[in-house]
Amino acid sequence: MHIISKTVLRDILICCLTASVCMRLPAQLPAGSVAPDFMAQDINGQSWHLYELLEQDKIVLLELSATWCSPCWAYHNGHALQEYYDAHGPDGDNSSRVFFVEGDPETDVNCLFGSPGCNGSTIGNWVAGTSYPYLDNAAIADSFQASYYPTIYMICPNKKVYQLGQLNAEQLWEKTSTCPVASGANNAGIFYHSVGTDIREVCQTLKVEPSFTLINLGSEALHSATIQLQWNNMVEQTLYWTGNLPLYGESLVSFDSLILDGEGMLKTTISTINDGMGDDDFSNNVHNESFATASTFYAPTIILKIKTDNYGLETYWELRDDQDNVLYMGGNKNVGPNGGGLFGNVMPGPGTYGNNTLITKNLHLPGNGCYSIRFVDAYGDGMCCNYGNGYYKLYSINNPTVPVISGGEFAEVDHRGFTVADPVATNTPFENSVRLDLYPNPAVEQIQIGLVAPRQALYSGRIVDALGQMMYQLPAPPSPNTGEQQWSVSLTDWAPGLYFLHLQIGDEHLCRKFVVGK
Repeated sequence: MHIISKTVLRDILICCLTASVCMRLPAQLPAGSVAPDFMAQDINGQSWHLYELLEQDKIVLLELSATWCSPCWAYHNGHALQEYYDAHGPDGDNSSRVFFVEGDPETDVNCLFGSPGCNGSTIGNWVAGTSYPYLDNAAIADSFQASYYPTIYMICPNKKVYQLGQLNAEQLWEKTSTCPVASGANNAGIFYHSVGTDIREVCQTLKVEPSFTLINLGSEALHSATIQLQWNNMVEQTLYWTGNLPLYGESLVSFDSLILDGEGMLKTTISTINDGMGDDDFSNNVHNESFATASTFYAPTIILKIKTDNYGLETYWELRDDQDNVLYMGGNKNVGPNGGGLFGNVMPGPGTYGNNTLITKNLHLPGNGCYSIRFVDAYGDGMCCNYGNGYYKLYSINNPTVPVISGGEFAEVDHRGFTVADPVATNTPFENSVRLDLYPNPAVEQIQIGLVAPRQALYSGRIVDALGQMMYQLPAPPSPNTGEQQWSVSLTDWAPGLYFLHLQIGDEHLCRKFVVGK
């Protein structure tokens, strides 16, 4: 592919379809491709060889950009890559390298400095305030086939390349932490784990088909491994893998399908390698997946509210029954159910929502049973919180003030399961008039607690872990009690696992379970 000039770009392509990217050509390297190698000098005359850096077990980030690209300028001045480089470059933990690649063949190096000698168009001084290398080299941008500017690529030491969004420094670190990195002699790792479904909430039962990529990260060849699959600490399956993997060699490992019958933890563990040898790095030998019990609606009509972020065209959703039939859908059909991670390639289509718009829809379901609703973000940064405070909330028609399910901060997909059931009869006076909600469940960074109670009710509450140790005490009710309370509890320092919210209200005791995952 050859990069067309900025002049032609202005004439035949649109810039900033979503005000976040500038389009180039409709092609890109598939995720997991082998990165093309390059040797190049930076603007200071220092030579760089990509594969040589990868063979030193460095993770490489490329920012493919153009000096005339306004969205590139905005992302660049957010300093995400500089902050990442400070933490993980040569002056940080030395795990990574970062390069800025000027991709327009018609601009010269003066354009990077925003100087009068620029032979084309430039927005400003791109070099100021940054310390990582700059490569004025359109051939590199050509070889990586970026379809828009800016494009951020992550290249792992095994030479696999992945396209990233315009992420902040912390999110970049989360992504690069998934790269396989070699160490030691005997070292195997679990990577690219999948359970065959993106839903993590169990309605009655859930069928999973666990698999992962076994990668050798040791200097010695990997020729055997013992691998266990556990559900709630009970061994369900044990595999004995044999083969012959060199350094960074890969093998797909698949378990038999498994039916999960409630909430809990699915754990995959490499217990031994190379005929009982210990692993030099056990940190990548375990993978946990948390599952929670699906929320319940006690009426077949659900109120869905969606607030879009600054890019409403990136949102699409579908509601399905337990036979996978689509009952309702909404949003941009060009995104569709499999549209996550389109980055700059999404186009407005039928159903596209406006930006920062509130959409309310009543969903009339056919009856009791299991359902799921799946939200897709085309760019892969959810509906909150980098580019607007979007969200989704699902309410029971019987209580349109406290959401049963809510979210918005996710990556490409958020898939939520739920149940519709008849109300449970009870003679408890408080139970009839109390609503206690926890969301999201499973939770990662924080849990939201919603309480609707009689105004005259006195209550106290606490969260305990599986051992009964208290983790959080609900604040005392205001005087007089307003009847509706909402709390947000940070889970930053909480270990993954099962927790219990206990609420004492009058003479009655309510308990709700939730899972903390990482």
